[in-house]
Amino acid sequence: MSEQTGGSLPPIAIRSIRNKTALSLQEPDRVPFMPSMNNFYALHYGVTIQESMTDARSLIEPLRRFCEDYNPDWVWNPIPFPIKPMETIGHKQARWPGAYYNLPENTPYQYVDKSYLSEDDWDEYFRDPALFVLHKVLPLKFGSLGGLAFINPYAMCGHAILSYMQFANPAVQESLKTLIQTGNEVAEYMQGGIELTMSVIQNGYPVYGGAPACIPFDDFADNIRGLMELCMDMTTDPDCVDEALQRLGDITIPAAIQTAKMSHCEDLFLPLHCGVDNFMSVENYEKHYWPTLKRTIEAAVAADLTPIVFCEGRYNTRLDCITDVPKGKVLYNFEEVDWKEAKRIVGPYAAIGGGMNTHTLMNGTPEQVEDEVKRSLDILAPGGGFFMSNSIALDDAPAANMHAWRDAVEKYGNY
Repeated sequence: MSEQTGGSLPPIAIRSIRNKTALSLQEPDRVPFMPSMNNFYALHYGVTIQESMTDARSLIEPLRRFCEDYNPDWVWNPIPFPIKPMETIGHKQARWPGAYYNLPENTPYQYVDKSYLSEDDWDEYFRDPALFVLHKVLPLKFGSLGGLAFINPYAMCGHAILSYMQFANPAVQESLKTLIQTGNEVAEYMQGGIELTMSVIQNGYPVYGGAPACIPFDDFADNIRGLMELCMDMTTDPDCVDEALQRLGDITIPAAIQTAKMSHCEDLFLPLHCGVDNFMSVENYEKHYWPTLKRTIEAAVAADLTPIVFCEGRYNTRLDCITDVPKGKVLYNFEEVDWKEAKRIVGPYAAIGGGMNTHTLMNGTPEQVEDEVKRSLDILAPGGGFFMSNSIALDDAPAANMHAWRDAVEKYGNY
């Protein structure tokens, strides 16, 4: 497909200007096309999920072909979780393709919800969250890190060198060796990821999602307390929830900003999966979920990063709350929402992404895809501030539907 020349501007500059104009709640030359992909780059172009999780370079050619075929304005930066270091560390809280869990080669990566902090552990956790994670969480989450439970970091601060005898413990030594090996294996995989990202940029396409981060609620739910437990805690132990999230945010929010800046990213990708309508009431969302989400958004904007917030699930009852952000600096991608209400309530404050149901792409016809594009553009495009995207990250879809989607945006999305 042809791309506007925009005078002497290179294609990546044209696309970037289009994206930035929409982000600032203005009308660009055309609605930006921002497809949200999961395993699509692999499965659509003959690479297995297992291969993509073994060597990120396996996606370089598929991504080149994807950009050539569908000409996106903003490309999801795919860095799958690497298999080798997960096997080395004995990762128990996830599943992936291959012999380790005896799963087929195209099994998607899957997180497993688990609680590592019981109702009786709150006092111990608050006394020293870092020590609790070191002694109680990491050894249970990763099978090769049991030796961390024997490390006393405070003894290391004393003047008596004898305290370092703890590192003669064979279990401690094995865990430390595993950490070093795991780190080296992640670094090796990420080198391929850097090459993959640079190949997309060099071909003229802006990328997003290179610096994903969990907001404190989701982070604490996923990695320490457990989602179901934390949702119940909002009723039974609300003060514990708030203290835990605020203290965790004091550490994780600056770390997320630092990682994004060190990675030379221009955005901070925030996937939200715990704040959906059916997980908590509006009152609990506003009291327990939104405060640290807002802190994260504001910290990103202050650092000159664009928060790209993916609101997973139904989000109809949160729209008023999430408008309290710096105007024209945030992009909310919605999976399921009343689009007219989102445009009315959120549109004056933040850009909106979505408009295409992933189910339609996977199972509909090209005609149905085109009709859905037109309906969404009628609602969301006027006045600018809209990115055409899909409801949830895509694993695969018929090429005819993908072409119909892109062609309809080009045909009907001009201002």
